[in-house]
Amino acid sequence: MNFSRLKLRHLQCLAMVAQERNLVRAAKALALTQPAVSKTIAELEDIVGRPLLLRRRRGVELTPAAEVLVRHAVAALRGLREGFGLALDQPEGDQVSVAVGALPNMAANLLPAAVAALQASQPALRVRVVSGTNAQLMTQLRQGEIDLVLGRLAQASAMADLAFEQLYNEPLLMVVRPGHPLAAAPRLALDALAGLPMVMPVAGTSIRHTADGLLLAQGMAPPRCLVEATDTSFAFGLLQRTDTVWFAPQGAVEGYVGRGELVRLAIDTASTDGAVGMTRRRSGETGEGARLLIEAIRGVLRLSAAPAPPDGRRRPRSASGAGTAGTRAA
Repeated sequence: MNFSRLKLRHLQCLAMVAQERNLVRAAKALALTQPAVSKTIAELEDIVGRPLLLRRRRGVELTPAAEVLVRHAVAALRGLREGFGLALDQPEGDQVSVAVGALPNMAANLLPAAVAALQASQPALRVRVVSGTNAQLMTQLRQGEIDLVLGRLAQASAMADLAFEQLYNEPLLMVVRPGHPLAAAPRLALDALAGLPMVMPVAGTSIRHTADGLLLAQGMAPPRCLVEATDTSFAFGLLQRTDTVWFAPQGAVEGYVGRGELVRLAIDTASTDGAVGMTRRRSGETGEGARLLIEAIRGVLRLSAAPAPPDGRRRPRSASGAGTAGTRAA
C-alpha cells in the first residue's frame, strides 16, 4: 500500500458513502457528482489493493476491508477536526465553548433558556448553534463537528456509535393563524383539513414519517398543496398570509400559541408522541462546554417541572414540553 497517494478526500468520500450507503446521496452530501465519487472510491481501492464496495440494485454494501477502514477513517477525520479546532478556533483564556445541533422543537425554547442560564454563570461563553435535519446533524455529530444534538430520537439506522438521553415526550400539533376558518372549532376530525394547504417537515425525516403516518391511519390523502420546511420563521410568516395548516412539533410552535400569534386546532394528535432529548457520541470525552450546557438543560427542565412555590405563584415555564406537559394533546 502506497500511503503517499492517500489524500484526505479519499477518507471523506469513503466515510460519506458508508454513511449513506448510496453513491448518489453521498455525492449530493459532498457537493460532488456521482462519477467523481465513484472515481475517488476507485482510487482508494487501488491504493488499498482490494475492493471496498459491492454494488447492489438499491445502493452499495461495504466489504469487510471497507468496514475496518471506515472505522479508522471516521476516527482520523474526527481527530483532525478536533485538532484544528484546538489549534485555530479554540477560545482564549477561560472561555467556555460548545457547538450544538438543534432541531426546531428545541431551538425555540429549551436551548435559549439553557444558554441564558449558562450565561449567568459563565460570562466568557461561546456557543455555536447549528440547524439542519436530524440526519444531517447526526452526521456532523459523528464526525466531531458538533458536540451534541438536541431534538427527537433519530431513526435507528442513524444512531450507530451514538447515545440518546430522553428528556421528555412531545406530540406534533396542527396550528393556524388567528381568524382561520377552523380556528374556533371546539373539535375537529382530520378530514376537515382536506383541500387546505399544509406545511410539514421535510420528506425523509423521522418526524415526517410520523406526520404521514397519522394522515394515512385516518385514511386522509397527502395534501395536494404542500410546503416542506424546517425553518419556523418561514412557516410562521406563511401562516400569517394564508389559510395554511402547520403540522409541527409542539416545542417549535407552543411559543407562538402561548402569545396568541397562532391557534392550535382541536385535532387529536396524541399518537404522534415522540421521545425528545440529547444525542452524544458514545466514544470520547464530553468537552467542558458541552458538559456545562447539558447541566444547564437539565436544570431548566427541573425548574419547569417544579411545583408552584408556597405563595401560589407558579414559576414561569422556561422549556418546551418539560415534565408531563409535553405529552398533552387535544
